[in-house]
Amino acid sequence: MTLLSTELAASDDKLSGLPSLVLAGQTATAQTFQFETPFNNLINAGPLSIVLEKTTLDEVKAAFGGNIRSRSAEGLSIGWLCYELSTGDLPRRIWFVANDRDAAAPTEKPVTFISTEEVSDETEKCDTPTVALAPLLLPVPTLKDSTEALEKRFGAAPKEGMVRYAHQQQGEQNMMILQSLVYRLKDGHIDGIAFTQVTTK
Repeated sequence: MTLLSTELAASDDKLSGLPSLVLAGQTATAQTFQFETPFNNLINAGPLSIVLEKTTLDEVKAAFGGNIRSRSAEGLSIGWLCYELSTGDLPRRIWFVANDRDAAAPTEKPVTFISTEEVSDETEKCDTPTVALAPLLLPVPTLKDSTEALEKRFGAAPKEGMVRYAHQQQGEQNMMILQSLVYRLKDGHIDGIAFTQVTTK
């Protein structure tokens, strides 16, 4: 008898932190800049290389453990994994989210959204990865990087608050590839980032 890796955690779970703000549209009023060069759609997470829109939540769980959680609303089923990391002086959470509208079960959906943020509260605990998930090598400026790093990569950045960077390009079969990054800055340094890639007609 084989245990199913697609078993979901309790259905009353909910997203929190920066991912909940982004997916609920609460960062829509952030200052937005367009960027010309798309980010490399490959995230090095130690034993697993994650490709947005290809790597599934099941594959992430197989590599790092944890519980896949899900919620459904208005025909959209969202699944996610969340991990708590406390190495060094940078306690943080990393979220892997699948939120496209296809008919697959949340666990079988590809990851389209990744977020990482600094944390200081004890109210919302995520899972502890079974193997080291750090360092998570992102293709864009990340936690603790400065406003200057964003200016160098994207041309402009605030020292405080939210900022969004967006890019779109034509893919195969007349599909559009949309990339979006949302940064939260505090005292001139990044303390939260969420980035996504979605291919649409």
